[in-house]
Amino acid sequence: MLNEKVLSIKPVPLIKVKELLKEISKEGELTYEQGLTLKYVDKFSKIPRTKTEKLLEELMKIEGMTEEVAIKIADILPQNDEVLSLVVAKKVKISNEDNAKILKIVKSYYSPSKEKETKKETKKKTKK
Repeated sequence: MLNEKVLSIKPVPLIKVKELLKEISKEGELTYEQGLTLKYVDKFSKIPRTKTEKLLEELMKIEGMTEEVAIKIADILPQNDEVLSLVVAKKVKISNEDNAKILKIVKSYYSPSKEKETKKETKKKTKK
């Protein structure tokens, strides 16, 4: 472990981290840090991989968008200008028009109110 070198760094969405850690856990026990990370991504990854990939594709079409910022947006799924501006601040220059476009795209993939409705439906089904 001491002689290992980082060959490259590539940002990946939380859902990908979740899948990788679940794959590793099948091969053997996760380290303490990996276990904590898995708990974190279980809690905060909100949309499935297919939706995340489609969302990233749409975000990358926006002029000035970088892969790193697109992934952060896909992970956080901002629902308003304030949160979005915190995610993109100083990383990329995006117009107000593009900010509105990003929010519209994100909301088409994820809405907290839809998530609450889905959880309620799931609870009702499990009680039956």
